[in-house]
Parts: sequence; C-alpha cells; structure tokens
Amino acid sequence: MASVARIDVIKRLQHETITIKGLRSAFAGWPFGINQHLDQVRADVEYTLRSRFKNHPKLQKLLRGDYGLLGATWWPCVNYNELLLATYLPLWLFMWDDELDSDVGELTHNFNAGQLYRAETLEFVKTHLGLGDQVVTTSSNGVIQSFDHIGAALRSSCIDQRRTLLKEIQFFMDTSEVEQSLRLRTGLVTLDEFSRYRPGTSAVRVVLAINQYCYGIDLPAYVTEDPDYDALWHLTNVNICSVNDLLSVKKELAHGSAESLIPILYAELGSAQKAAEQIMRIITLSIAEFDQTAERLVARHGGNSAKLAKELETFIIGCRYDCTGNLAWRYVHL
Repeated sequence: MASVARIDVIKRLQHETITIKGLRSAFAGWPFGINQHLDQVRADVEYTLRSRFKNHPKLQKLLRGDYGLLGATWWPCVNYNELLLATYLPLWLFMWDDELDSDVGELTHNFNAGQLYRAETLEFVKTHLGLGDQVVTTSSNGVIQSFDHIGAALRSSCIDQRRTLLKEIQFFMDTSEVEQSLRLRTGLVTLDEFSRYRPGTSAVRVVLAINQYCYGIDLPAYVTEDPDYDALWHLTNVNICSVNDLLSVKKELAHGSAESLIPILYAELGSAQKAAEQIMRIITLSIAEFDQTAERLVARHGGNSAKLAKELETFIIGCRYDCTGNLAWRYVHL
C-alpha cells in the first residue's frame, strides 16, 4: 500500500462516525470485579503523584486518569500491597511513554534523546530489580527514578519472575524505538509496520509479568514454557490493545495521533465503520481463542497436582480480569 499522509487520515476521520455494537456483551462470560481497597489505593496514588510529581506539567491529567480504579478493576482479588504495586507499574509505564508521545512528549521529535532515555531507563530498572551488572541507583529524570519503589517491592519475588519482567521491559523499550522511528515520518504507518511494534509498546506484557507475584503463585517452567501459556499472554495482549484502539480513537485523533487500528484500517478499507467492525471481530475471536487455549493448558497440566490446577486457574482468571478491568476503566474515560 502506498504511503498515506498521517494528517490527511486524521482530517478525514474527524468527519466520520462509528457505532460500536456488542462490546460489553462480548465479555459476558468473563468475570468483572472491583478491589475492596479502591478508596485506599486512590488516596495513595494521589498522594504519590502530588508529592513526587508536584511540578509535573501533566499532574492534573494524571490525577484525572484515576489509576487507582485501573488497578482495582484489573486486580480485584489481590491484597492491598500487591494492588498498590500493580497500580504503580502501569502508572509508571503511562508516564514513561508520555515523554515519547506523538503530540505532547518532550522527546517526541528527538530520536537520539529517545535512545538515551531508553538506555538510562533499562539500566535503572536492571539495578532496582537486582539484575544489573552496573549500579544505577539514582536518575535525574523523575519518571525513571519513580521505578525505585516498584523495584524494591519486587526484590522479594523469585529471580525467574524478575527476569521475566526485565525481558518484557526490554521488549517494551525495543519496540518503543521502532515506533518512534516510524512516527518521525509524515506517512501513516502500515498495518504490517504497526504489527511490528504494537505487541510491545502496548506494555500489556510488562503488566502480565507481575501477575504471578501479585496472586502469590509460581508456575513451574514446564508450564510457562508451554506454547499455550505464551498464547494466553498473546491473546490477552491482543484483546486489550484492540479494546484500547477502539475506545480511544476520538481522543487520539484530537491529540493528532493516528497510530492505532482505526486510522490504519480506515486507510486500507476506506470506512471507519468497517474498521471498527473488524476490530470487534478481533476482540470476539480473541475471547473465544483464549477460552479454548486455557482449556487445553488446564487439560495438559492441571492433573499433575491440586496445587498446580488451582494456580493455573488463578493465572487464567487473572488474565480475564485484566481484560475486563481494562474495558471497565476505558469506558469510564471515554
């Protein structure tokens, strides 16, 4: 497909309307929930933002984001300390990515500065997860520095879980590099290009990497290395990315961004409604495939022990909660 100017797609889409049918009902068979500690986590997040980022130019936007609700809907069944950690990680990811965001980030148009930002972040994360060769204990960048309390909380988790988290953060950084380089062009990214970086820049896999810690489980390697286990991660990622792209398109276009599925599919299909309907099919299929894959994984390994069967079920339900929690939080912020 010939390159299409990003600005042209944005202008055309602003005159289009879409109707989204059946999104909530698609999740009817999956659990929704809100953590009992919602009010407390909201208060703690607000205190942290006001104390650590009192001079941040987007403080009010961050406060309106209600990240306490995000944590409480994604992890409705975990204890408070785990909930707080699970809430701070996506908040950190949102703030980190904002520096590179297509319309407001300070590093948006400076690829070399973006590279330094990614490199510094990775070394800082390694140190604070107890996995680095170098020792980088402080950063002049407040967002990078705020990973310190996340790393401190995770130091008690097993080394394999910390290595998994580091691997996913590395993937997030690598795909961020690809995304930034493509966004510096005037043309809209193609679906193939988008597919190269979106599984990583969504940061869903980074968040999934702490689920075992948050739920107090430790699945054996022969389960975590099973292709169906990895497929559940992939399908959770696809589901959350697709819901986000469907529900956030109006806000993204208003900010001058077209790097999401609706604009990209619109450029190919010529219809915003057809693009939305295709995304709905992706969401519906991801749910069906997740259920089938989960059933296979349990059938293959669940009979080994009652403990493993219970931990597998906890992991699977946790992924479903991540998806329904994302849907609930996104609806609040339409």
